Amino acid sequence: MKIVDIRVEVIFLVFALFFGSVFAVINPPFMAADESRHFYKAYDISQGHIIPKSSNVSIPKSFGRLMQFDPHNTSTWKPPILKDFNNEYYNSAFNDSLNINDTIEAIAVPVSYTPLPYFSTALVIKVGEVFNAAPLILMYLSRLLNLLIYCIIVYYGLKIVPIQKNMFLLIALMPMSLYQAVSISQDSLNLALAIFTICYLLNLVFKKSVVSNKDILIVSLCLLGLTLSKQVYALLGLLFFIIPKEKFINIKRRIKSFIYILLPSGVTLFAYKTFVSLVSSSNVIPALQSRGTTIPFLFRLVNSLIYYYNLYISTFVGCFGWVTNPLPLYLVYIYLVVLIVVSVFDINIFKLEIKQKLVSIFIFVTGSITIFYYAATSFSDSVVYTIFGVQGKYFIPFAPLFFQTLGSEKIAKYFDNYRLKNYLNVFVIIFIRIMLIISTYYLWNISASTWWNFYIPDFI
Repeated sequence: MKIVDIRVEVIFLVFALFFGSVFAVINPPFMAADESRHFYKAYDISQGHIIPKSSNVSIPKSFGRLMQFDPHNTSTWKPPILKDFNNEYYNSAFNDSLNINDTIEAIAVPVSYTPLPYFSTALVIKVGEVFNAAPLILMYLSRLLNLLIYCIIVYYGLKIVPIQKNMFLLIALMPMSLYQAVSISQDSLNLALAIFTICYLLNLVFKKSVVSNKDILIVSLCLLGLTLSKQVYALLGLLFFIIPKEKFINIKRRIKSFIYILLPSGVTLFAYKTFVSLVSSSNVIPALQSRGTTIPFLFRLVNSLIYYYNLYISTFVGCFGWVTNPLPLYLVYIYLVVLIVVSVFDINIFKLEIKQKLVSIFIFVTGSITIFYYAATSFSDSVVYTIFGVQGKYFIPFAPLFFQTLGSEKIAKYFDNYRLKNYLNVFVIIFIRIMLIISTYYLWNISASTWWNFYIPDFI
Protein backbone atom coordinates (compact mmCIF):
# COMPACT_ATOMS: atom_id res chain seq x y z
CA MET A 1 0.00 0.00 0.00
CA LYS A 2 1.35 3.40 -0.95
CA ILE A 3 1.61 5.97 1.79
CA VAL A 4 -0.67 8.35 -0.14
CA ASP A 5 -3.41 5.67 -0.10
CA ILE A 6 -3.55 5.43 3.67
CA ARG A 7 -6.76 6.94 4.96
CA VAL A 8 -6.46 10.15 6.93
CA GLU A 9 -8.30 8.72 9.93
CA VAL A 10 -5.84 5.80 10.08
CA ILE A 11 -2.90 8.20 9.96
CA PHE A 12 -4.48 10.11 12.82
CA LEU A 13 -5.06 7.00 14.89
CA VAL A 14 -1.48 5.75 14.52
CA PHE A 15 0.15 9.10 15.26
CA ALA A 16 -2.25 10.10 18.04
CA LEU A 17 -1.99 6.80 19.91
CA PHE A 18 1.79 6.65 19.66
CA PHE A 19 2.76 10.26 20.34
CA GLY A 20 -0.15 10.79 22.70
CA SER A 21 1.02 7.85 24.81
CA VAL A 22 4.53 9.29 24.81
CA PHE A 23 3.17 12.68 25.90
CA ALA A 24 1.12 11.03 28.66
CA VAL A 25 4.09 9.14 30.09
CA ILE A 26 6.95 11.63 29.82
CA ASN A 27 4.94 14.60 31.07
CA PRO A 28 5.52 14.70 34.86
CA PRO A 29 2.56 14.33 37.20
CA PHE A 30 0.15 17.26 37.07
CA MET A 31 2.48 19.30 34.90
CA ALA A 32 -0.53 20.49 32.89
CA ALA A 33 -2.21 23.61 34.24
CA ASP A 34 -4.73 22.90 37.03
CA GLU A 35 -4.54 19.16 36.33
CA SER A 36 -4.36 18.47 40.06
CA ARG A 37 -7.63 20.26 40.78
CA HIS A 38 -9.33 18.39 37.97
CA PHE A 39 -8.01 15.17 39.49
CA TYR A 40 -9.51 16.16 42.86
CA LYS A 41 -12.84 16.75 41.13
CA ALA A 42 -12.71 13.31 39.52
CA TYR A 43 -11.90 11.70 42.87
CA ASP A 44 -14.84 13.46 44.49
CA ILE A 45 -17.12 12.14 41.74
CA SER A 46 -15.72 8.63 42.22
CA GLN A 47 -16.95 8.85 45.82
CA GLY A 48 -20.49 9.45 44.60
CA HIS A 49 -20.58 13.24 44.87
CA ILE A 50 -22.11 13.94 41.44
CA ILE A 51 -23.58 17.23 42.63
CA PRO A 52 -20.91 18.83 44.83
CA LYS A 53 -21.66 20.97 47.86
CA SER A 54 -18.42 22.89 47.66
CA SER A 55 -15.12 23.20 45.80
CA ASN A 56 -13.47 22.00 49.02
CA VAL A 57 -13.18 18.23 48.82
CA SER A 58 -11.63 15.45 50.88
CA ILE A 59 -8.80 13.62 49.12
CA PRO A 60 -6.40 10.88 50.24
CA LYS A 61 -3.16 12.13 51.79
CA SER A 62 -1.35 10.14 49.13
CA PHE A 63 -2.69 12.67 46.58
CA GLY A 64 -1.07 15.46 48.56
CA ARG A 65 2.29 13.68 48.55
CA LEU A 66 1.99 13.11 44.82
CA MET A 67 1.25 16.78 44.15
CA GLN A 68 3.86 18.36 46.37
CA PHE A 69 5.06 20.56 43.47
CA ASP A 70 1.60 21.85 42.60
CA PRO A 71 1.87 25.68 42.35
CA HIS A 72 -1.44 25.93 44.21
CA ASN A 73 0.32 24.36 47.21
CA THR A 74 3.16 26.89 47.33
CA SER A 75 3.18 30.40 48.71
CA THR A 76 5.01 31.84 45.70
CA TRP A 77 2.96 30.04 43.00
CA LYS A 78 6.07 28.61 41.38
CA PRO A 79 5.34 26.16 38.52
CA PRO A 80 7.23 22.86 38.80
CA ILE A 81 10.22 22.12 36.59
CA LEU A 82 11.46 18.78 35.37
CA LYS A 83 14.36 18.50 37.82
CA ASP A 84 11.84 18.50 40.68
CA PHE A 85 10.71 15.06 39.56
CA ASN A 86 13.77 12.98 40.43
CA ASN A 87 14.18 9.24 41.01
CA GLU A 88 13.43 9.61 44.70
CA TYR A 89 10.10 11.24 43.91
CA TYR A 90 9.05 8.53 41.43
CA ASN A 91 10.18 5.65 43.65
CA SER A 92 8.14 7.04 46.53
CA ALA A 93 5.11 7.76 44.33
CA PHE A 94 5.02 4.31 42.72
CA ASN A 95 5.29 2.59 46.11
CA ASP A 96 2.54 4.70 47.69
CA SER A 97 -1.03 3.45 48.07
CA LEU A 98 -4.38 5.18 47.65
CA ASN A 99 -5.68 4.62 51.20
CA ILE A 100 -8.98 6.52 50.97
CA ASN A 101 -9.49 6.40 54.75
CA ASP A 102 -6.61 8.79 55.46
CA THR A 103 -7.74 12.11 53.99
CA ILE A 104 -6.97 15.83 53.85
CA GLU A 105 -8.88 18.83 52.53
CA ALA A 106 -8.12 20.30 49.11
CA ILE A 107 -9.64 22.71 46.61
CA ALA A 108 -10.98 21.26 43.37
CA VAL A 109 -12.27 23.06 40.29
CA PRO A 110 -15.43 25.19 40.76
CA VAL A 111 -18.72 23.42 41.46
CA SER A 112 -20.09 24.85 38.22
CA TYR A 113 -17.97 22.30 36.32
CA THR A 114 -20.28 19.44 35.41
CA PRO A 115 -19.25 15.82 36.11
CA LEU A 116 -19.41 14.53 32.51
CA PRO A 117 -15.77 15.19 31.49
CA TYR A 118 -14.53 13.54 34.69
CA PHE A 119 -16.38 10.23 34.50
CA SER A 120 -13.49 8.46 32.75
CA THR A 121 -10.96 9.49 35.41
CA ALA A 122 -13.47 8.75 38.17
CA LEU A 123 -13.87 5.25 36.75
CA VAL A 124 -10.11 4.69 36.81
CA ILE A 125 -9.91 5.91 40.41
CA LYS A 126 -12.84 3.71 41.47
CA VAL A 127 -11.21 0.62 39.98
CA GLY A 128 -7.88 1.62 41.53
CA GLU A 129 -9.61 1.90 44.88
CA VAL A 130 -10.34 -1.83 44.75
CA PHE A 131 -6.63 -2.61 44.40
CA ASN A 132 -5.46 0.25 46.65
CA ALA A 133 -3.29 1.34 43.72
CA ALA A 134 -0.73 4.12 43.78
CA PRO A 135 -2.24 7.52 42.82
CA LEU A 136 0.59 8.00 40.32
CA ILE A 137 -0.47 4.88 38.43
CA LEU A 138 -4.08 6.06 38.46
CA MET A 139 -3.00 9.41 37.04
CA TYR A 140 -1.15 7.81 34.13
CA LEU A 141 -4.03 5.42 33.43
CA SER A 142 -6.47 8.35 33.47
CA ARG A 143 -4.37 10.20 30.92
CA LEU A 144 -4.22 7.16 28.66
CA LEU A 145 -7.95 6.53 28.91
CA ASN A 146 -8.70 10.15 28.01
CA LEU A 147 -6.37 9.77 25.04
CA LEU A 148 -8.19 6.62 23.92
CA ILE A 149 -11.58 8.35 24.11
CA TYR A 150 -10.18 11.32 22.18
CA CYS A 151 -8.78 9.06 19.47
CA ILE A 152 -12.01 7.09 19.03
CA ILE A 153 -14.21 10.19 18.72
CA VAL A 154 -11.89 12.09 16.38
CA TYR A 155 -11.26 8.97 14.29
CA TYR A 156 -14.94 8.71 13.39
CA GLY A 157 -15.09 12.44 12.76
CA LEU A 158 -12.22 12.27 10.26
CA LYS A 159 -13.78 9.21 8.68
CA ILE A 160 -17.03 10.96 7.76
CA VAL A 161 -15.95 14.54 7.06
CA PRO A 162 -16.20 15.13 3.28
CA ILE A 163 -13.90 18.16 2.94
CA GLN A 164 -10.42 19.28 4.03
CA LYS A 165 -9.48 16.11 5.87
CA ASN A 166 -5.84 17.15 6.01
CA MET A 167 -6.78 20.40 7.74
CA PHE A 168 -8.73 18.51 10.39
CA LEU A 169 -5.80 16.09 10.72
CA LEU A 170 -3.37 18.94 11.35
CA ILE A 171 -5.61 20.44 14.01
CA ALA A 172 -6.33 17.11 15.72
CA LEU A 173 -2.61 16.23 15.83
CA MET A 174 -1.38 19.70 16.72
CA PRO A 175 1.03 19.46 19.70
CA MET A 176 -1.35 21.51 21.84
CA SER A 177 -4.29 19.32 20.83
CA LEU A 178 -2.50 16.12 21.82
CA TYR A 179 -1.27 17.71 25.03
CA GLN A 180 -4.88 18.50 25.94
CA ALA A 181 -6.02 15.05 24.82
CA VAL A 182 -3.84 13.36 27.44
CA SER A 183 -4.60 15.81 30.24
CA ILE A 184 -6.90 15.14 33.16
CA SER A 185 -9.36 17.95 32.49
CA GLN A 186 -12.40 18.93 30.48
CA ASP A 187 -10.28 19.74 27.45
CA SER A 188 -9.78 16.21 26.12
CA LEU A 189 -13.46 15.32 25.75
CA ASN A 190 -14.41 18.86 24.77
CA LEU A 191 -11.94 19.08 21.88
CA ALA A 192 -12.83 15.61 20.58
CA LEU A 193 -16.56 16.39 20.60
CA ALA A 194 -15.99 19.76 18.93
CA ILE A 195 -14.06 18.19 16.05
CA PHE A 196 -16.60 15.39 15.66
CA THR A 197 -19.57 17.77 15.76
CA ILE A 198 -18.14 19.96 13.01
CA CYS A 199 -17.23 16.92 10.92
CA TYR A 200 -20.70 15.40 11.35
CA LEU A 201 -22.52 18.61 10.42
CA LEU A 202 -20.31 18.99 7.34
CA ASN A 203 -21.23 15.42 6.43
CA LEU A 204 -24.92 16.35 6.66
CA VAL A 205 -24.29 19.27 4.30
CA PHE A 206 -22.93 17.13 1.49
CA LYS A 207 -24.58 13.75 1.88
CA LYS A 208 -27.30 12.93 -0.66
CA SER A 209 -30.07 11.91 1.74
CA VAL A 210 -32.19 14.19 3.89
CA VAL A 211 -31.44 14.79 7.57
CA SER A 212 -32.88 11.89 9.56
CA ASN A 213 -34.01 11.52 13.16
CA LYS A 214 -30.80 9.60 13.81
CA ASP A 215 -28.76 12.56 12.58
CA ILE A 216 -30.66 14.93 14.87
CA LEU A 217 -30.11 12.61 17.82
CA ILE A 218 -26.37 12.34 17.20
CA VAL A 219 -25.90 16.10 16.83
CA SER A 220 -28.05 16.68 19.91
CA LEU A 221 -25.93 14.29 22.00
CA CYS A 222 -22.72 15.92 20.74
CA LEU A 223 -24.03 19.35 21.65
CA LEU A 224 -25.09 18.05 25.05
CA GLY A 225 -21.57 16.77 25.65
CA LEU A 226 -20.05 20.08 24.56
CA THR A 227 -22.41 22.06 26.76
CA LEU A 228 -21.63 19.92 29.79
CA SER A 229 -17.89 20.22 29.13
CA LYS A 230 -17.59 23.96 28.49
CA GLN A 231 -20.72 25.96 27.79
CA VAL A 232 -19.18 28.39 25.30
CA TYR A 233 -18.71 25.61 22.73
CA ALA A 234 -22.46 25.08 22.59
CA LEU A 235 -22.24 27.85 19.98
CA LEU A 236 -21.14 25.13 17.56
CA GLY A 237 -24.82 24.19 17.43
CA LEU A 238 -25.33 27.24 15.21
CA LEU A 239 -23.41 25.38 12.53
CA PHE A 240 -26.75 23.66 11.96
CA PHE A 241 -27.59 26.58 9.66
CA ILE A 242 -24.98 25.58 7.08
CA ILE A 243 -27.16 22.55 6.28
CA PRO A 244 -29.12 23.38 3.10
CA LYS A 245 -32.87 23.74 3.61
CA GLU A 246 -33.36 21.12 0.88
CA LYS A 247 -32.06 18.54 3.37
CA PHE A 248 -35.31 18.91 5.32
CA ILE A 249 -38.79 17.91 4.21
CA ASN A 250 -40.13 21.37 4.94
CA ILE A 251 -39.42 24.51 6.99
CA LYS A 252 -41.41 23.16 9.93
CA ARG A 253 -39.20 20.07 10.05
CA ARG A 254 -36.11 22.29 9.96
CA ILE A 255 -37.26 24.44 12.88
CA LYS A 256 -38.26 21.41 14.95
CA SER A 257 -34.89 19.77 14.25
CA PHE A 258 -33.03 22.83 15.52
CA ILE A 259 -35.16 22.90 18.69
CA TYR A 260 -34.55 19.18 19.27
CA ILE A 261 -30.81 19.77 18.94
CA LEU A 262 -30.72 22.59 21.49
CA LEU A 263 -33.36 21.46 23.98
CA PRO A 264 -31.53 18.58 25.75
CA SER A 265 -28.44 20.74 26.31
CA GLY A 266 -30.39 23.68 27.68
CA VAL A 267 -32.62 21.62 29.95
CA THR A 268 -29.78 19.46 31.32
CA LEU A 269 -27.49 22.40 32.00
CA PHE A 270 -30.28 24.38 33.66
CA ALA A 271 -31.22 21.40 35.83
CA TYR A 272 -27.61 20.83 36.91
CA LYS A 273 -27.03 24.50 37.76
CA THR A 274 -30.29 24.58 39.68
CA PHE A 275 -29.50 21.49 41.74
CA VAL A 276 -25.97 22.67 42.49
CA SER A 277 -27.20 26.13 43.55
CA LEU A 278 -29.59 24.48 46.00
CA VAL A 279 -26.99 22.29 47.72
CA SER A 280 -23.74 24.21 47.20
CA SER A 281 -22.20 26.94 49.32
CA SER A 282 -20.16 28.15 46.34
CA ASN A 283 -21.28 30.39 43.53
CA VAL A 284 -22.42 28.26 40.60
CA ILE A 285 -21.71 30.81 37.89
CA PRO A 286 -18.60 32.76 38.89
CA ALA A 287 -18.46 34.40 35.48
CA LEU A 288 -21.47 36.51 36.39
CA GLN A 289 -19.58 38.10 39.27
CA SER A 290 -18.28 40.90 37.09
CA ARG A 291 -15.77 43.20 38.76
CA GLY A 292 -17.30 46.26 37.17
CA THR A 293 -14.79 47.27 34.54
CA THR A 294 -14.00 50.95 34.18
CA ILE A 295 -12.37 50.46 30.79
CA PRO A 296 -14.41 49.50 27.68
CA PHE A 297 -14.27 45.80 26.86
CA LEU A 298 -13.57 46.43 23.16
CA PHE A 299 -10.57 48.60 24.04
CA ARG A 300 -9.15 45.90 26.28
CA LEU A 301 -9.83 43.24 23.65
CA VAL A 302 -7.93 45.10 20.94
CA ASN A 303 -5.03 45.80 23.29
CA SER A 304 -4.87 42.14 24.25
CA LEU A 305 -4.74 41.05 20.61
CA ILE A 306 -1.97 43.56 19.91
CA TYR A 307 0.22 42.85 22.91
CA TYR A 308 -0.43 39.15 23.55
CA TYR A 309 -0.62 37.77 20.02
CA ASN A 310 2.54 35.70 20.51
CA LEU A 311 1.04 34.18 23.63
CA TYR A 312 -2.20 33.27 21.87
CA ILE A 313 -0.46 31.78 18.85
CA SER A 314 2.07 29.86 20.96
CA THR A 315 -0.57 28.41 23.29
CA PHE A 316 -2.68 27.55 20.24
CA VAL A 317 -0.02 25.42 18.51
CA GLY A 318 2.13 24.10 21.35
CA CYS A 319 2.90 25.24 24.88
CA PHE A 320 3.34 22.70 27.65
CA GLY A 321 3.44 22.62 31.42
CA TRP A 322 1.73 25.40 33.35
CA VAL A 323 1.84 27.55 30.21
CA THR A 324 5.58 27.64 30.81
CA ASN A 325 7.21 25.33 28.25
CA PRO A 326 6.56 26.63 24.72
CA LEU A 327 7.79 25.35 21.43
CA PRO A 328 10.22 27.74 19.74
CA LEU A 329 8.26 30.56 18.18
CA TYR A 330 9.59 29.88 14.68
CA LEU A 331 8.24 26.31 14.82
CA VAL A 332 4.89 27.61 16.00
CA TYR A 333 4.64 29.95 13.02
CA ILE A 334 5.78 27.25 10.61
CA TYR A 335 2.97 25.01 11.82
CA LEU A 336 0.47 27.83 11.46
CA VAL A 337 1.62 28.62 7.91
CA VAL A 338 1.42 24.96 6.92
CA LEU A 339 -2.08 24.75 8.36
CA ILE A 340 -3.17 27.76 6.32
CA VAL A 341 -1.58 26.46 3.10
CA VAL A 342 -3.15 23.03 3.50
CA SER A 343 -6.53 24.63 4.19
CA VAL A 344 -6.28 26.61 0.94
CA PHE A 345 -5.19 23.77 -1.33
CA ASP A 346 -6.90 20.72 0.19
CA ILE A 347 -10.11 20.79 -1.84
CA ASN A 348 -12.20 18.20 -3.66
CA ILE A 349 -15.53 18.04 -5.48
CA PHE A 350 -17.31 19.37 -2.38
CA LYS A 351 -17.07 23.02 -1.43
CA LEU A 352 -18.83 25.39 0.93
CA GLU A 353 -20.93 28.21 -0.48
CA ILE A 354 -20.34 31.83 0.54
CA LYS A 355 -23.32 31.84 2.93
CA GLN A 356 -22.06 28.71 4.64
CA LYS A 357 -18.61 30.23 5.04
CA LEU A 358 -20.14 33.37 6.54
CA VAL A 359 -22.02 31.28 9.11
CA SER A 360 -18.76 29.53 10.02
CA ILE A 361 -16.90 32.83 10.42
CA PHE A 362 -19.75 34.27 12.47
CA ILE A 363 -19.61 31.35 14.93
CA PHE A 364 -15.81 31.53 15.10
CA VAL A 365 -15.80 35.28 15.82
CA THR A 366 -18.73 35.11 18.26
CA GLY A 367 -17.16 32.20 20.14
CA SER A 368 -13.78 33.92 20.33
CA ILE A 369 -15.26 37.17 21.64
CA THR A 370 -17.30 35.22 24.19
CA ILE A 371 -14.10 33.60 25.48
CA PHE A 372 -12.49 37.00 25.93
CA TYR A 373 -15.62 38.40 27.58
CA TYR A 374 -15.79 35.52 30.03
CA ALA A 375 -12.15 36.13 30.99
CA ALA A 376 -12.71 39.88 31.25
CA THR A 377 -15.60 39.43 33.69
CA SER A 378 -14.12 36.54 35.65
CA PHE A 379 -10.37 36.82 35.98
CA SER A 380 -9.16 40.23 34.85
CA ASP A 381 -8.70 43.19 37.14
CA SER A 382 -10.99 45.96 35.98
CA VAL A 383 -8.29 48.65 36.02
CA VAL A 384 -5.88 47.09 33.52
CA TYR A 385 -5.90 47.77 29.81
CA THR A 386 -5.78 44.14 28.70
CA ILE A 387 -7.63 40.90 29.41
CA PHE A 388 -5.87 38.28 31.51
CA GLY A 389 -6.55 34.55 31.53
CA VAL A 390 -7.00 33.79 27.82
CA GLN A 391 -4.92 31.09 26.14
CA GLY A 392 -4.78 30.07 22.50
CA LYS A 393 -5.88 26.52 23.31
CA TYR A 394 -9.37 27.83 24.08
CA PHE A 395 -9.82 28.64 20.40
CA ILE A 396 -8.86 25.21 19.03
CA PRO A 397 -12.45 23.82 19.12
CA PHE A 398 -13.57 26.79 17.00
CA ALA A 399 -10.49 26.78 14.74
CA PRO A 400 -11.81 24.40 12.02
CA LEU A 401 -14.62 26.87 11.36
CA PHE A 402 -12.07 29.47 10.33
CA PHE A 403 -9.71 27.24 8.38
CA GLN A 404 -12.51 25.48 6.46
CA THR A 405 -13.40 28.81 4.87
CA LEU A 406 -9.93 29.19 3.31
CA GLY A 407 -10.31 26.51 0.64
CA SER A 408 -9.87 28.15 -2.75
CA GLU A 409 -10.82 26.38 -5.93
CA LYS A 410 -9.51 29.32 -7.97
CA ILE A 411 -6.00 28.86 -6.57
CA ALA A 412 -5.99 25.07 -6.57
CA LYS A 413 -7.25 24.81 -10.17
CA TYR A 414 -3.87 25.95 -11.45
CA PHE A 415 -2.37 22.70 -10.20
CA ASP A 416 -2.98 19.09 -11.05
CA ASN A 417 -5.58 18.19 -8.41
CA TYR A 418 -4.63 14.51 -8.19
CA ARG A 419 -0.91 15.15 -7.88
CA LEU A 420 -1.53 18.07 -5.53
CA LYS A 421 -3.63 15.87 -3.26
CA ASN A 422 -0.91 13.21 -3.19
CA TYR A 423 1.78 15.77 -2.44
CA LEU A 424 -0.33 17.29 0.32
CA ASN A 425 -0.94 13.90 1.91
CA VAL A 426 2.74 12.98 1.92
CA PHE A 427 3.79 16.42 3.11
CA VAL A 428 1.27 16.51 5.95
CA ILE A 429 2.31 13.04 7.16
CA ILE A 430 6.02 13.91 7.17
CA PHE A 431 5.47 17.36 8.67
CA ILE A 432 3.29 16.10 11.51
CA ARG A 433 5.78 13.35 12.30
CA ILE A 434 8.66 15.84 12.50
CA MET A 435 6.69 18.32 14.60
CA LEU A 436 5.55 15.68 17.08
CA ILE A 437 9.10 14.36 17.46
CA ILE A 438 10.33 17.91 18.12
CA SER A 439 7.43 18.50 20.52
CA THR A 440 8.33 15.34 22.43
CA TYR A 441 11.90 16.59 22.76
CA TYR A 442 10.84 19.99 24.07
CA LEU A 443 8.24 18.52 26.38
CA TRP A 444 10.98 16.45 27.98
CA ASN A 445 13.82 18.96 28.04
CA ILE A 446 12.56 22.50 28.47
CA SER A 447 11.96 23.97 31.91
CA ALA A 448 10.36 27.23 32.93
CA SER A 449 12.64 30.22 33.09
CA THR A 450 12.13 33.46 31.18
CA TRP A 451 9.21 32.51 28.93
CA TRP A 452 6.65 34.87 30.42
CA ASN A 453 9.06 37.78 30.25
CA PHE A 454 9.93 36.95 26.65
CA TYR A 455 6.45 36.48 25.24
CA ILE A 456 4.37 38.87 27.33
CA PRO A 457 5.30 42.54 27.61
CA ASP A 458 4.60 44.40 30.82
CA PHE A 459 1.60 46.49 29.86
CA ILE A 460 -0.60 47.92 32.58
